[in-house]
Amino acid sequence: MRYSVIFLVCGVLLASCGSKKHVMGSNTGNIPDAEKGISVSELVQTINSKRIAEPAISAKINLSLNAGVNSARVGGSLKMKRNDVIQISLVALGLMEVGRLELTPDYMMVVDRVNHQYVKSSYADVDFLNKAGIDFYTFQSLFWDELFVLNGKGEAPTDNQYSFKVATDGIQLQNSKSNSVALTFLVNAANMLVGETGFFRAGSEIPVLKWKYSEWAKLGEQSFPGSMKISFALDRNSVEALFKISNVKPDSSWETRTEINKNRYSEISLQAAFQRILRLAE
Repeated sequence: MRYSVIFLVCGVLLASCGSKKHVMGSNTGNIPDAEKGISVSELVQTINSKRIAEPAISAKINLSLNAGVNSARVGGSLKMKRNDVIQISLVALGLMEVGRLELTPDYMMVVDRVNHQYVKSSYADVDFLNKAGIDFYTFQSLFWDELFVLNGKGEAPTDNQYSFKVATDGIQLQNSKSNSVALTFLVNAANMLVGETGFFRAGSEIPVLKWKYSEWAKLGEQSFPGSMKISFALDRNSVEALFKISNVKPDSSWETRTEINKNRYSEISLQAAFQRILRLAE
């Protein structure tokens, strides 16, 4: 059943940081001359000032997922509560939830409603995430489109944590405090928001993961991206997840934790889920 591709969402978040190949390029346009004199301190302060103030939001999503010869398109919802939870619910035909992804500070969980299975794991269980300091707060900043540092615990970063340069395709901020991962943020010159975040293995110029943003819309006094494209390489195949996001609004009237009926659902290991991802990507 094609909706089993839901497990590739788990792959995007759990396996991608361990992959090794470049997938996508990017272009945010040329930087105006007026921006070339900006200091790293001014740049970081400007980006931080655009962080979303709402503590909880909900939105509708349409997800297009491609991995090798496999693809799926489903609708659903994105719900986030700052420093607490990220939930992605995927719905087939507008009627039935086929899968759910839930990230909290303590665990990552993927629920496969079609096959009545689920994966629940701590970040420490994934060796690369553990070594690199990639945790819930990393994913939180990625989904909220924020500047961050690894092991930052969700706090707004400071200018002394970055180096920066003006490139032909944008203003680049770089952070390489981790022994395993270096981060590069490409700032969109038009709105001074993060247009792309790249993860690089230390000493490598080839990104293992790119998270690209576009189509921002107003959310209160700030802006939220209407499009997020996540791309990486899994084994020998390109994987791309494209989130189209709409109807973003402040919302805290939802359950922040998913309860699993263990009489109906069986838990599978992270390794078993990863093997399924590899099979689907072939």
